[in-house]
Amino acid sequence: MKKILKIMAMLLVISTVVFAAGCTEGAEPAGNETPEDSEQVPPATPDTSGTTEETVTENITTENNTTENNTTENNTTEANETVETGQIVTEADNGTSISLENGENFTLQLGGNPTTGYSWELNVSEGLSILSVDYIQDPAPEGYTGVSGIYTWVIQAVDPGTQQVDGIYKRSWENTTGNEDNFTLTVEVE
Repeated sequence: MKKILKIMAMLLVISTVVFAAGCTEGAEPAGNETPEDSEQVPPATPDTSGTTEETVTENITTENNTTENNTTENNTTEANETVETGQIVTEADNGTSISLENGENFTLQLGGNPTTGYSWELNVSEGLSILSVDYIQDPAPEGYTGVSGIYTWVIQAVDPGTQQVDGIYKRSWENTTGNEDNFTLTVEVE
């Protein structure tokens, strides 16, 4: 019996050493890590001053906040694909209405700080389709963390009629109290 216990203990030690050696050898970067020999490029921030229509390259492309191997599902576009952004809508346009042609895009930009746990939950009517979602953090002063930034959605008009965009800025795990920041936009699609 003692021999069997000694053999089992030796096998356990050997398997632990082999496992530990395998974990440190030639580890490949995970899908979201950058290999050491490649250059990381920060996302570009589009200059929207004085323009009403421009093209930007998106950094995150999802409708369901899911990307996998640079592709997305559910009528969204592929990462790094150029998307026509169209008219820019901001928090200053809250409660207003815009007019679009069917098939035309517009960009919604709302400020926020996800490091606080708050984020925008956006709902669009069936006549609108979210083509891309992005968040770009504002430049952080040295030593600062938790800096706010801009959430950006590129939205396409896909059906004529009166369409609606509704957003609420809240923590997803908290109940809605009525004190949250809200955003509403009516989109008249011709």
